[in-house]
Amino acid sequence: MIDLKKNVNWKKVFGVINSVSTLTRNQTRPLRTEIVEMAIDKYSNGNLKYVGDSADGMDFEGSDGLRYECKLQGTIFQPNVPHTNKVILRNHRGKNLGIPGKTFDRMIFIDTGKRKVGVVNFEDLTMFTNDANVQCRVEDQSVIEVVANDVHADKSYEGLNMEKIIFEAIQDNFK
Repeated sequence: MIDLKKNVNWKKVFGVINSVSTLTRNQTRPLRTEIVEMAIDKYSNGNLKYVGDSADGMDFEGSDGLRYECKLQGTIFQPNVPHTNKVILRNHRGKNLGIPGKTFDRMIFIDTGKRKVGVVNFEDLTMFTNDANVQCRVEDQSVIEVVANDVHADKSYEGLNMEKIIFEAIQDNFK
């Protein structure tokens, strides 16, 4: 297995997370996620190859041969209960298609509020259906391998606002 504690520069990744923090509208959330996942690819020293734009149900192919899914949310890890918060695994947009089959081996949880990253095996996830969504959580947080905690973002990203850059580029190119 890949040692994500040593092989990913989480300070750089959280710098990118900070730079896309304003991309919160329904239309921009997928872009925010893709930018963060591309940063994980870049800062993983070749250990995680981003395939989320072409593979169904996984975000990375690991150099260890495993498939990885990544979920980013403001609060995942819970201090006062044994389980994590639920995260949306799939949104079927109106029609629940049920719990999907196994498409990844390991889940990377990025808690942007606690600045914490954990990794867990697919088998440790509990699935829930809710309307059009399939959600998951870990019932016993002790099985999560914490690979980064209280991460201070790389200063080279300080003041960078990706949304502003995108919209300024659009305005500058359409005058």
